[in-house]
Amino acid sequence: MTRNLFEAILHIIILVPFAILLLEKRTKENFLRIIFFGLIFVVYQTVLVLPKLSETFNFIGGNWNWDGKIYGILFGIICYFVFRKYFSENNFFTFQQSKENFRGALIVTIISVLIVTIIAYFTGKDEFSLETLAFQLTMPGIDEEIMFRGILFGLLLTALREKIVFLGNPAIWLTAILFGFVHALSLEKDYSINFEPIYFLHTGIGGFIFGWITLRTRSILLAILAHGSANFLAALATMMK
Repeated sequence: MTRNLFEAILHIIILVPFAILLLEKRTKENFLRIIFFGLIFVVYQTVLVLPKLSETFNFIGGNWNWDGKIYGILFGIICYFVFRKYFSENNFFTFQQSKENFRGALIVTIISVLIVTIIAYFTGKDEFSLETLAFQLTMPGIDEEIMFRGILFGLLLTALREKIVFLGNPAIWLTAILFGFVHALSLEKDYSINFEPIYFLHTGIGGFIFGWITLRTRSILLAILAHGSANFLAALATMMK
């Protein structure tokens, strides 16, 4: 648990200074949003590994972290009701889609999912597993989009500048980088840092696209569907060889 906690803290230590520099206004409310952003993320990362810490939290079992993801979803829902007033201007927990932007976001979603599937087919190989397909179709998309594009993105989007020169919306970039860190920046058993640049780019780009889709549609729904579809079809593609 200590190593997972330090990993999460490391991610936040790297990211938060940039968030502070990019604040729209240096108000008490915006500083609170950044504090909540960091605290929620650290607790969330701890919640995900509860089944590994004690059998008490392990009900489903299996080869994938079903229990941890379920706890992550529940934690995300709790965070929504507790902190939603801090991102009420950017509350993406809705089925309603932006009519003027939905078509473009849907096209980007379809193209992105197809590209991920093709890359997975040519670069990966795995044995067929129904559990893997079921997990990839459901858990990561729901859990991670609720937390990253729902809670964390909502907080940053409300606190930070709307645009920065040449880069666009900084909240999209920071949540995408954090998403990449979660998958590619870790601590070994001796607490040395392990960084996988290719995996960081892969997941970071995915996080950026999901953030862009969320901002365009004003809802996390399409991002959840895109995330789940990409994971499922990529996993299936590796099993077809």
